[in-house]
Amino acid sequence: MSGGSERKTKENLLTTTTNDTTAHAPFPNKNTPPDVIANSEHISFHSIKSFTIGSFAGLLGSLAGMGGGFVMIPLMTSKILRLTQHQAHGTSLFAVAATGMAGALGYGFADVVDIDSAAGLALGGMITARLGAGATSKLSPQALKRALGIFMILVSPVLPAKQYIADNFGGINDGTETTQNAIQKDSNDSYEERLTKVLPIACIGLGSGFLAGMFGVGGGAVVVPALTIATDMNHYQALGTSLCAMSLPAIVGTVTHFQKGNVIGRVAVPLAFGSFLGAYFGGRSVVGLNVPEEPMRYGFSALMFGLGTKTLLKV
Repeated sequence: MSGGSERKTKENLLTTTTNDTTAHAPFPNKNTPPDVIANSEHISFHSIKSFTIGSFAGLLGSLAGMGGGFVMIPLMTSKILRLTQHQAHGTSLFAVAATGMAGALGYGFADVVDIDSAAGLALGGMITARLGAGATSKLSPQALKRALGIFMILVSPVLPAKQYIADNFGGINDGTETTQNAIQKDSNDSYEERLTKVLPIACIGLGSGFLAGMFGVGGGAVVVPALTIATDMNHYQALGTSLCAMSLPAIVGTVTHFQKGNVIGRVAVPLAFGSFLGAYFGGRSVVGLNVPEEPMRYGFSALMFGLGTKTLLKV
């Protein structure tokens, strides 16, 4: 009896020692069990896939003035990463914050960000982003996926229509005034004039912030056309301002999603890093290389429509 107890004690000690070695070893070594090595390799491959998705989505998002969530979420819920719908929305919003920061830097270096408008959008968005993120917990995964698919399909025609909107509703800036001159003129406005300009834009932020928190996107699909209609911004100003404004509401929404367990760290970090790089170089290429707008708009619109349709069919 005592011999059996001693053997069990030794086995338990051996198991505990092996588990401790595995848990604290920073990298697999000769003492690491094969299944742990395989799991470590799986996590590394997972990170590579997350980074690739983030880079692709960040690049496309910065070209269209969006956070890239419309691209990230369908890919994360597919066989590539197999996240749940709620996890994909929360994790996407974490990366959207990085996309906004990088895109704002890329456009900001060319002085195409309207700071007053970006502040108004961010303020309004921060108020409602938490509400939008909280609303996701009240929806089933199927209902949330269906809502995202419908929203993507409805928004997809907006992108090609931006030029039409700008030509017919685009305020006083008809293209003869340079972006830098327009921003300089705004900086010379009185306090009352600037406040009158920012308040309607903050209302746009209220709507985009809720959508960002709920769907895990940047809200640029709503913000860019709205800025074109409500202000005298040109296309590049609207893109840069939209990206600059989306980071703070995305952070607020991410905190709410994190509290609900919807942010997957091992995916979120490489996803955000990839989004940051993709958005930064995307923003720089749009301004510096004068990327043609029309093919870019139609291409992204087709991608959104296709992903939205695929999302609906999978419900």
